[in-house]
Amino acid sequence: MNTELLGIYLNDHLAGAAAGTELARRISRTHPELRVLADDIDADRKELLDFMRAAGVESRPHKEALGWLAEKAGRLKLNGRLLGRSPLSDVLELETLRVGIEGKAALWRTLLRLNSFDETRLQRLAARAESQAALVDQYRLGLAPKAFNSPHVSGVDVERTFTVATTPEGVAEYLRDFARTEQWDPGTVTCTRLDTGPVVVGSRWRNVSQFLGRKTELVYELTRDDSAGLQFVGRNDTATSTDDISITPGPAPGTTRIGYHAHVEFNGVAKLGAPVAKLAMEKLGTDTEKSLIRVLGAVH
Repeated sequence: MNTELLGIYLNDHLAGAAAGTELARRISRTHPELRVLADDIDADRKELLDFMRAAGVESRPHKEALGWLAEKAGRLKLNGRLLGRSPLSDVLELETLRVGIEGKAALWRTLLRLNSFDETRLQRLAARAESQAALVDQYRLGLAPKAFNSPHVSGVDVERTFTVATTPEGVAEYLRDFARTEQWDPGTVTCTRLDTGPVVVGSRWRNVSQFLGRKTELVYELTRDDSAGLQFVGRNDTATSTDDISITPGPAPGTTRIGYHAHVEFNGVAKLGAPVAKLAMEKLGTDTEKSLIRVLGAVH
């Protein structure tokens, strides 16, 4: 066997495996239910490294690095949204991952024909690749109608997903009162309830925040409160801010996975400041995540 050509072939696939692993991890941050898939794809990369060692083929770190860089560069693709994440991103990323899985399946089939590697192991990996492809197709096709029927939006989006050591019921109870943003939102200066009685859909608050060195006042309303989470919408003359907070059980009893999605739609000339606002909101999103973990408890 020509080991030089085999080395080139396996290292090329190793670069693809590095890119696939990074992409799968990124997808799993948006879709936590696919985290097991990301772990399996990373395990496949390690299996490939084992085959390379068994064949006496040295891995070339620069090729893995190129695969990693290729995945990062792929984030620059056009998806119809200048700032933030487009609904089309999910479909495109899952299609890219699907192509990568098919390439990996082709690798396992090729190695089987060489009759120089563990046949049982390769058959298991080929079967796993088929299962991975079916799972990715299921998600991709399920998301496609929503992506292509989504309304056209502009503005700035920031998303964070994290786990806290409080029950879903406790998280919902705490976050439902928007006045508590004084405790967990780093940008909030004051937040005052404008009505009385129990907090229900339609309850309103006046929120004063410090943003880009200026104080901004918005009137927020609780627009959704259901088993999936909460939504607050704040408005003033220059912007509309929507905070979507998903609340689901965490991986361990007594924990909660929080998905925080902030979307700000600017009006009139304020749209010109969107690129600067995006940078500021990314930092604010990170600080907000840290604050909520501090208030609701870190998972150890």
